[in-house]
Amino acid sequence: MEYVTTYGWAILVVIIVGVVIWQLGLLDFNSRFAPGMSGFSILVPREWKVSAVGQQCTLSLQLLNGGGEEITGVATVGGSDCVNSTVPAGGMTTCGKDLGSCGSAGSSYNVMVIVTYNRSSDNQQFQTAGNIWGNVEKG
Repeated sequence: MEYVTTYGWAILVVIIVGVVIWQLGLLDFNSRFAPGMSGFSILVPREWKVSAVGQQCTLSLQLLNGGGEEITGVATVGGSDCVNSTVPAGGMTTCGKDLGSCGSAGSSYNVMVIVTYNRSSDNQQFQTAGNIWGNVEKG
């Protein structure tokens, strides 16, 4: 009888700890993971978010010009020109892109973003690309 009581208390503690972890959301692997990015050069994302209005999602992205010179004609492929299409060295620009359907708020996303720009010294066109991931926010 002593062993049954001891094992009973141990099982009860494991169940309580499991319920607490589940209620804190630590076992919800479909959402709530840290936003991040990979790739990109020269124009590097500093802040971004994907907002959902209904089932339609929009990407809003702030890019930092990490190059040593001014760049012009900054635009996202499949999106539109950025708010500041001419960006000085060390400056920021804000870009947007319609992602179509991406799920509801709280769901996760992983988006490939391609940004084109021209070097102001010789007007040669370049592009930078990378992936951005995180959780969809309510728009």
